[in-house]
Formats: sequence, C-alpha cells, structure tokens
Amino acid sequence: MKVYTYESPQMGVPFRIVLYTDQAASHANQAASKAWGRIAALNAILSNYETESELSRLGYASGQGVWSKVSDEMWLLLEHAQRLSVVSKGAFDITLGPATALWRKARREKEMPSPSALESMWERTGWDHLLMRPEDRKVCLTAPGMRLDPGGIAKGYALDEGLRVLKEQGIQHALIAGGGDMAFFGGKPGGAKWQIRLAGFGEDQEDGPMIALSDGAVATSGDLFQFVEIDGVRYSHILNPQTGLGLTVRTLTTVIASKGIHADSLATTLSVLGPQDAPEWAAEHASECGIRMLWLDEDLGSQEWTYSSNDDLF
Repeated sequence: MKVYTYESPQMGVPFRIVLYTDQAASHANQAASKAWGRIAALNAILSNYETESELSRLGYASGQGVWSKVSDEMWLLLEHAQRLSVVSKGAFDITLGPATALWRKARREKEMPSPSALESMWERTGWDHLLMRPEDRKVCLTAPGMRLDPGGIAKGYALDEGLRVLKEQGIQHALIAGGGDMAFFGGKPGGAKWQIRLAGFGEDQEDGPMIALSDGAVATSGDLFQFVEIDGVRYSHILNPQTGLGLTVRTLTTVIASKGIHADSLATTLSVLGPQDAPEWAAEHASECGIRMLWLDEDLGSQEWTYSSNDDLF
C-alpha cells in the first residue's frame, strides 16, 4: 500500500489527512476530496464565524420565542453538548458565545472586561437557556443576544465525519488531524498501530511520550500557545463558565476516546473541572476513556494524573 498525505485549512485551522491505499492515486485523491468536502459542509453549518451558518442564524433568533427546526448535524451536536452540560453541572457550555467574544477582546487589548460588560455577558449565556424539543427536532434560545460557541466540540465531530467518508470510499487505514485533535482507524498496513505523541509543557514537543493506537480519537486541551497575561496573571483561552474568564490554573488535558466528538468535548470539560475535580468526575462519567492531565502547581511544580480502564494506553 502507498501512503498519501493531504493538508487543507478547515474550520479556521490546518487539517491533515494521512491514508493508505493499494489502489490508484486518483482513488486516494477522490477520497480525500470528499472528506474535505464533508468537513467544509459541517463548517457551513456549525461555524460561529460564518455569519450565515445555521449556528449563527440560531443566535439571530434568540430571545424571540422562536423554535427553529435544525439539521441532523446540528441536532446531534447540540444534543451531545447539552447532555455533557447536565452531567458536568455546566463545566461544558456551548452557549458561551458572548463570553468568548468578550474574552477575545480582553486578550487582544490585554485588559480585563469591565463589570458592566461581564454583567451584560451573563444575561446572554447559560446552557439552561438552550431548549430542545426532540419530537420535531426544534431548538429555542430563550435569552436575547445569545450566541453559541462550538469551539470545544465541533472539530472532533468533523474528524469523525471525515473518517466516515473515507471509510465509505473504501479506505481501510486513515488518520485525520486538526486543531490539536486527531481521529484514526485501521492502524497502519501490516498490523502496525498509529504512533501518537502526547503534548507536554516542555519547550521541545518531540520529547513527549508516545502511545500506539489503531482506532479511536485523541484530543488535547490546554494553553500552551493561546494565553494572555494581564496584571501579572496568566489566563488561558479556555473559558471557565462560572467566571466567564480564562482559566488561571495551567492544565494540559489529553483524552483518548472512541470518537472525536467525545475526546474533544471531554478534554475541554476536564480542563475546566481542573486537577481537583476532574479525577472524581472522570471515574464516574468517563470510564471508557483514557485521560492524562498535566498541571503546574506553584508549590509542587509539574504534576501528572492519568486515568484509564486500559492500562496499556499510557
């Protein structure tokens, strides 16, 4: 089998496809093209940057009592997000769009949001303001000015869908990576597994530990590159739904799961829960996943915690 690698900007970040096939190069090219097409189609539905995306249009109707019929893709994403919000008691919250916009401005200007800006933001957020009606698959955003932010879940879902398309095209060994997440199936030809390097706090990421996996997904959430210092405090780009501000505990959370949508959303959730609450929550709600959390403690230095029902994962 020959290996083919493709790169493309998708969902605002670089994506990469690696696939193996014993057929002609045209078959590999066509399979990759269809996978890119599916990911781009999802972006047109789920993007909070595209003003005419389905997700953006939901925000425009917020606070008006409108029940909007949504696509199958949107329903699946919102259903998963809301279920996770319930079991995490709000540690995951897809309604943080106003908080995300406010925090981007704070990071850009390196100034904390004003009390009035924070108060306005709180009036427009909260996962309990997103209502879902299963009988006709309609949703309603009840607070005026609500905006959804799928940043902690959409890329994982897109990876799953990209792999599904590759399988439909007859590809038996493939990996798709994007935005710090990756999903894969079939291992490599000949029975070898995919070699995945885990991120760490060190400057040389090539020193991170390696894990070998055939099928599944890996997502890492942390502030290695996206952070800001304001008044001597380092804030992550990952928001704490309880404060509307970036996390201040430096964490780097990696989740291994069967699907990208699970790995992506759980990595965000566990980052928010932090080293104190994540272990207990994971033992109850994420028993089928492998989890590795690194954090920096002012007194103890770098700490590490791992959890998995499969000891071979780490």
